[in-house]
Amino acid sequence: MSRRRAICVGLLIGGALVACGGARAQQAQTGAAQATNAPGEEPLRRLDPATLAGGDYGGTEPVPLAGGDYGRQTPTEPDTAAPGPTLIGDPLASPPGGARPRRPQPPGFEADDAYAPTGVRAGAFILRPSLETAGGYDSNPLRDPAGGKSSPFYRLRGALEAQSDWDRHEVDVRLDGQIRRYTDLPSPGYEPNLSAVIDGRLDVSDRTQINSELRASLTTPRRGDPDTPTNIKGDEVDKSIGATLGVSHAFNRLSFKVEGLADRYLFNDAKLQNGGTLDNSDRIYNAYELRLRGAYELSPGLQPFAEVAVDTRDYDKTFGDDGRRLGSSGYAIRGGARFEATRLITGEAAIGYGRQTPKDKGLKPVDGLILDGTVAWAATGLTTVRLDAKTSFQETTLPGAGGVLERSAGIAVEHRLRRNLILTARADFERSSYRGIGRVDDGLTLALEGEYRLNRTLSMIGSFQHERLNSNLPGEDYRASIVEFGMRMRR
Repeated sequence: MSRRRAICVGLLIGGALVACGGARAQQAQTGAAQATNAPGEEPLRRLDPATLAGGDYGGTEPVPLAGGDYGRQTPTEPDTAAPGPTLIGDPLASPPGGARPRRPQPPGFEADDAYAPTGVRAGAFILRPSLETAGGYDSNPLRDPAGGKSSPFYRLRGALEAQSDWDRHEVDVRLDGQIRRYTDLPSPGYEPNLSAVIDGRLDVSDRTQINSELRASLTTPRRGDPDTPTNIKGDEVDKSIGATLGVSHAFNRLSFKVEGLADRYLFNDAKLQNGGTLDNSDRIYNAYELRLRGAYELSPGLQPFAEVAVDTRDYDKTFGDDGRRLGSSGYAIRGGARFEATRLITGEAAIGYGRQTPKDKGLKPVDGLILDGTVAWAATGLTTVRLDAKTSFQETTLPGAGGVLERSAGIAVEHRLRRNLILTARADFERSSYRGIGRVDDGLTLALEGEYRLNRTLSMIGSFQHERLNSNLPGEDYRASIVEFGMRMRR
C-alpha cells in the first residue's frame, strides 16, 4: 500500500486509529496527520464549539448543546485552529483591573496550508508549542499626557496548547506567558503576563455534558489605565484564580446550559518611585456568578439563544481607603442568535440589558444596553473581514465612581498577498464611562501587522500600532506609536 493511499485511508477512518493508542502503534503516524488537519476542515462550517452560542452544529455531537464562553480572555497569539468568529463575551465577567488583551486573535491556518505547523503527538494529546521573540520602539511607554520619554523594548513570549484526541470527552489546556522590558525607562519592570486555562468536557450521554474550567492568570495592568498610578516603580502585579462548573442537556432541537463561576482577584502592593508602598488590599475581592442559557436550532444556519446571569462581587474589606462600602451585585439579560448566512458569512450577535449596583448607597449603579457580537466575512479566497463588539461592567478604584461601563468595537481585515505572506489592518475603539463622576475616556487603536512564514516552523513578524486616548477630563489624553519586529516559532 503506497504512502499516499495510506494517508487517504487514515483521513477516512480518523478517530478510530487515534483512539487505539499504543495497541495500534503501526497506524499512529497516519492518525497524527489526520488530527493535525482536522481543526482546519471547512473553516466556515465547522467552527469551534466554544465560540458558538448554540454549540457545534457541524461537529461530532449528534445534537446541539447550549454553549458559549463566559468571560474567557481573548488570546493574544494566533491560533492554529481554523478561522472562525471570536465568541461574544460575558458582560458580567470581571478581569483584573486594567488588564486587557493587547490585540485581537487573528485568523489561523487553512486545512491544506503548506505552512501550517503539524503539532507534536504525546500519547492521546496533540501539543502545539510556540515561541516568539521581538524588539521594538515605543514613543510613549508610560502613556504620559505630556509625551514622556520614548524607549526601545524587547519582548519574549511562549505558549503551549494541548488538546485531547479521544472519541468521547475532551480536555483542552492553554498555557501562555510573556515579558516585556523597556530599556531606557528609569525604573523598568518586566510587565509579566501569564495565563493558564484547563477546559474539560465529560460526555455523560449523547444529550448531556458536564463542562468545567480551571483558570489562573498573572497580569500587569495596561500603562495609562486610570486605576494604575503613574509613579509605580517596576511592575504592579495582579493575579486571579477561578473555576467554572456547568451541565448542558439537549431536548432534540432545544438545549439548555447552566453554569456557576467563582473567581478570586488579588492585587499585590506596589512600590512607588519615592520609596513608599501603595496598599492594594482594598481591591481584593471574590466574584460569583450563576448563568442560564438556552438555544433552539431553527435550522443548521440559525440558532437563536437567550441568556440570563446574576453575579455578586464581595471584597475582603468592608470599606475602602476612601471610606466607601465595597462590593456590588448585578444581572444581565441577553438574546441573540448564532447564524451562518451562506458559507461566506458566519457570526453571533446579542442585545440585552445589564445593571451592576454598588453596595454603597451613595454610589450610582452602572447600567445600560448590551450590544455584543462578532461576524466573520470571507470576502474572497484571500481576504477575511472581521467585526466585533462587546459591552462589560467593571469595577474601579476612582473615588466617587460606582463602576465602569465599557463598550468596544473593532474591525480587522486580513489579506494574503501570498500563501505565506499575510497582512492585517485593524481598528479598535473603546469607550469607558465612569458612572457617578462624569468621566468618559475614548480609546482608539490603529494597527498594521504582517507575517512572513518561512516554513511550517519559522515566521518573521512585524507591526506598527498607534494608540490614542481622549478624555473629557483635562490632562488625561495621550498618544503613542509602537513599531515591532521579531521571529515566531511554532510546532
